[in-house]
Amino acid sequence: MTQAAADTAEIPAQVRRDEAPAGEDGSRIIAALEAAWAAIRDAHPDVPHVVMITGSGRSPRGIKWGHFGADMWTLKGASRRKAPELFAGGELLALGGRKTMETLLHEASHAVAHVRKIADTSSDGRYHNKKFVAVAEELGLVGPAETAPVHGWNHCTITDATADKYATAIEALDRAQLPYLHDRLALQLGGAEPGTDAEGDGDEAADEEAPRPTKKRGPTRFLITCQCEEEGKGGQPQPARRIQISRKSWEAGGEDGGLYCGVCKSPFTPAEPIDPEGEDAE
Repeated sequence: MTQAAADTAEIPAQVRRDEAPAGEDGSRIIAALEAAWAAIRDAHPDVPHVVMITGSGRSPRGIKWGHFGADMWTLKGASRRKAPELFAGGELLALGGRKTMETLLHEASHAVAHVRKIADTSSDGRYHNKKFVAVAEELGLVGPAETAPVHGWNHCTITDATADKYATAIEALDRAQLPYLHDRLALQLGGAEPGTDAEGDGDEAADEEAPRPTKKRGPTRFLITCQCEEEGKGGQPQPARRIQISRKSWEAGGEDGGLYCGVCKSPFTPAEPIDPEGEDAE
């Protein structure tokens, strides 16, 4: 990141809640995330402009830290050109500048893959392949040692060298003390201390023991699908190949099942996540 970017991409500082004008917090969050994204774009020109949004990342499947959506917004004007969306979960903001920058770099990797027309995921964007890892490492993340069920090679982490590169942006995010969505599961998955927020100064739940995540084995048999599609109700596409498989048979092929479709050449993946409390980073 150049010094020029650091000077122009300023993040608003935190103000006391009783001094903040009504409605200002939301705009500060977006301004902070846009400034951090601008720092990434300054270092990697293939990263596109995005429409930045935020909200709760909580779902029955777990916590979504972020998501890149291609061509989701229409910009007003004669051309009516499309613009991508970048979602950052409100739970993510509790985890500090480094984790936030890691997530933005993860989504920026998806953005670069889209710009370069690289198929970096399958299974409706859930399974991350080795092509994604290659782009992510180009942007300063490091790939996992092994694949994970459902999400594949998604768990790429920021290196110390990359954190140093974006030190100004990370420090600015921390200094801004942005509002966040408090979620115990998010704090645990993000590595925060149980019973405290990510800044370590405690909150209303500080005296309570945070619940420990439990491992659930799930059903004995479950449904797996590939990328083959057929027309379903209302003309909507649906999986054309649906196979019931036992957990024992699935695990015999490794954590990701080891099954590939000979027609669409994509891996078979569970139709529903095996671990409902897992982390969902797309």
